[in-house]
Amino acid sequence: MKEREPTDFEVGPITAAETRPMRHKVLRPHQAPEELVYPGDEAPESLHVGAFVGGRLVGVATVVPGPMPGIPDEHAWQVRGMATLPEFRGRGLGTAMLRALIAHVAGHGGTVLWCNARTPALRFYKRLGFATRGGEFLIPISGPHYMLWRAISPKSDSRIG
Repeated sequence: MKEREPTDFEVGPITAAETRPMRHKVLRPHQAPEELVYPGDEAPESLHVGAFVGGRLVGVATVVPGPMPGIPDEHAWQVRGMATLPEFRGRGLGTAMLRALIAHVAGHGGTVLWCNARTPALRFYKRLGFATRGGEFLIPISGPHYMLWRAISPKSDSRIG
């Protein structure tokens, strides 16, 4: 397999509305973009980030405050709607977006970060310190997933970026 060349990119905040076309294209093509409003999208503490290559939005990710099922922690946050266009994967964009979310959570006193990740993304999350909680499960519209989580240290993770 030919290695992809490095890509110059930027990661920065975007609006919830700006995430929806990418959520539609990459994650849920069977739903209209206006249907892809996730719980917590408009919460004032939430953060939406985009990865840009040459000014073009090629990846999105969101983090919202919300409890992890089965874990009583009032300082938990959930990663939602993380997506990168296939032709831009493997270039560090997803890692950079997730690090921005981790720093945001740490800066807001979060202690747990979790997500329901598609099975093909499992290795990506594990490389960034996430662990599985339970086995694989099926989300009917989206396919097989794992619940993943990691502890957040407000002191050290707030400097990730």
